[in-house]
Amino acid sequence: MPSQAYSDYCRNRIDVERLIESHGELHGGGPGKKGLGHITRSGVVMLCAAWELYTESLVVEAVRYLVAKCTLPNQLPLPVQKEIARHVRESRHELKPLMLSGDGWKQVLISHAEQSCARINTPKSAPLKSLYTSLTGFDLLPGSWPCGAAQLDTFVGIRGDIAHRGRAADYVKIGELRSYLEMIDAAAKASDNAVSDHLVAVTPGGKKPWRITT
Repeated sequence: MPSQAYSDYCRNRIDVERLIESHGELHGGGPGKKGLGHITRSGVVMLCAAWELYTESLVVEAVRYLVAKCTLPNQLPLPVQKEIARHVRESRHELKPLMLSGDGWKQVLISHAEQSCARINTPKSAPLKSLYTSLTGFDLLPGSWPCGAAQLDTFVGIRGDIAHRGRAADYVKIGELRSYLEMIDAAAKASDNAVSDHLVAVTPGGKKPWRITT
């Protein structure tokens, strides 16, 4: 089976499909706008929320796999080692270094990953690349998306425009919402496979954390 994050994404995206179905039922098939922009705008917001939750959940799941497979912190990818050191060095808690003793570094890394995800304001390519590089050592996440980083960033920007401007935001056509759903579906699937391949390469044993999604 795929990652738990991907399984959750597949459940969350169902609401977007239902909004698309509702739009079709209310539209009636005739030409022109039918005052249904609230449905397509809602679809964009919910789809972006599903994408954001997926990317955050996936990185935490990947970190948990790293700490489960690595018995010593020096087995972690170098960027992750540096991130733990930076996090502890900059901590205001004067006893933070003591938490690294034994297997303490594992919980420190997991907690740091969860806190870092909570601080992400937008699931665009730049912050996600930084997040995945520092916490898993994988710096090619945006490069795995079939649509490319720019197109996905544009979609996230549309969500932000809706969130800040409401009805004043640009009208979203139902065909555009369908295309966005296809794009995010493909990006999520590609991310799942790319992160799985990365974890195989950087952990002992050569075992995939989850099955490749086709």
